[in-house]
Amino acid sequence: MKFRVIQSNDHGLLTKVGDRTYARRKPAKGEEQLELPTLFIWVKKPMRYLARCWTRWTGEVLGQDFVYEVTQFREVIDLQGQSCFHQWCSHQLRQEMWMMSGQVVDVSQESCPQPKAVYEANRQKGVSGLLRRKARILAQSPALSEDEKVRLNHIYGLRDSLNQAEGRISYHVDHIQPLAAGGMHHPDNLRVLAALENMRKGARLLDTATGQ
Repeated sequence: MKFRVIQSNDHGLLTKVGDRTYARRKPAKGEEQLELPTLFIWVKKPMRYLARCWTRWTGEVLGQDFVYEVTQFREVIDLQGQSCFHQWCSHQLRQEMWMMSGQVVDVSQESCPQPKAVYEANRQKGVSGLLRRKARILAQSPALSEDEKVRLNHIYGLRDSLNQAEGRISYHVDHIQPLAAGGMHHPDNLRVLAALENMRKGARLLDTATGQ
């Protein structure tokens, strides 16, 4: 079964037929008019809810996002902090989300705002950040020997194989000396690191004595 997966922490929770939401990912070719089973993951710490429903693209575009409407609705369940279920999780985990049992959340008093009422005009700001990072990597990439290229590919391949085994993004490739601190994009400065640890680190150098 193919699923549409939408994750949000900046717009309303889907609760009934007729509710609308938006997502960056457009319908695949041939799916523009299709109703698809949809996993809508709503995160607002400490809450993490899953709305299971069917949606169809309305044909509307909001900025660079696509507006979807609920055509059938099942229920909202509490994911109870299970962060393995997210927008980029594997198809196996998506199937688990669709079939899993869980505490049903009472949403009878909730309402989902219209997309235009909560839409962030600068939602693409994250894209500009990625472009800046790519430019920095390019500028801070020295010429590599063939052996160094093999080592670089091995590091990224290891990250990909670990994430595939986990069924989710659990590992990142980390710059030991951060790019922001002048670190080079070179295999000697790269390692595979748990995603949570890498996010905690940010652009700070790890203290080699404490590991914190």
